[in-house]
Amino acid sequence: MRALRLHGPRDVRLDDIPEPPLRPGTVKVKVEWAGICGSDLHRYIHPAFPPDYVHPVLGEQGPFALGHEFSGRVTEVADDVDGIEAGELVAVEPLVSDGTCPACLRGEYNLCDHFGFIGLMGGGGGMSEYVVVPARNAMWCRTASPRRPPRWSNR
Repeated sequence: MRALRLHGPRDVRLDDIPEPPLRPGTVKVKVEWAGICGSDLHRYIHPAFPPDYVHPVLGEQGPFALGHEFSGRVTEVADDVDGIEAGELVAVEPLVSDGTCPACLRGEYNLCDHFGFIGLMGGGGGMSEYVVVPARNAMWCRTASPRRPPRWSNR
């Protein structure tokens, strides 16, 4: 598959990389829409991490695919995931946490000691054809009608 990856300062390349495999607790999303955020532009000019950096939660080594604001259709669902089906439209919450630190145990995953962002620190990104994300990060979107906007829900 193709992915737009950051290799260094002002060095973005459209690379051919393997399609990510489905893992327990995850869903595979075929990206349909991706936005470019100001933080993407900042990372393009001033990358926050060296190319060989490995994030403690995401476990991926750079170069990293860009894009943390994206949506798409679920194409595969891990056997241990309930409540989401292939074909559903989702927006991906990019924030990931370790689930074990004091903040996570209090339910404050946004304050995780080791938080990371899909599309900034590994874990794939919206500027790739497919992304595998934790199922809890796939926010379901009901189909919109011409008179009613989409209704977002994390179930």
